[in-house]
Amino acid sequence: MNPFNKAPMMRQALIGTIKRTGNKALQVLGLSGELVDDVPLYQQVGFASWLPKDAEVVMLPMSGKARNFVIVAGRDAVAIELAEGETVVYNQHGVELRLLKDKVKINTSLEVDGDIKATGDVADKTGTMQAMRQTYNGHGHAAEGTAPPANKMGV
Repeated sequence: MNPFNKAPMMRQALIGTIKRTGNKALQVLGLSGELVDDVPLYQQVGFASWLPKDAEVVMLPMSGKARNFVIVAGRDAVAIELAEGETVVYNQHGVELRLLKDKVKINTSLEVDGDIKATGDVADKTGTMQAMRQTYNGHGHAAEGTAPPANKMGV
């Protein structure tokens, strides 16, 4: 057999565990015990997440080369349960943004830098803004002989 006629060896995808985190290049321990340094993390445009230490990742070899891996997917040890059709974005601290069938559910405080507009009711644990408007618009000061407010809140 002629050694020059060998087909080139192509490295297969590798599953590994993050051992050193970072924003640009990570260190990954392969299942075979192989330690790979400075592996770049590729993510979808418009989405970025920090992969924690010990997260499991899938790496692909660029041009089939053993030392030229890129990370294309990752998951951490947090088990997220989803119902059929749901989507969730979450972080390693347990904060979730969950897209359900008919609403969005957030499991933490919400801070908005900008306007909030609603086509439905806005409510908190004690009632709705519409109920607050109705109470305000209908109130008067009968004991003092004054009429209800001249400038009504929007109805």
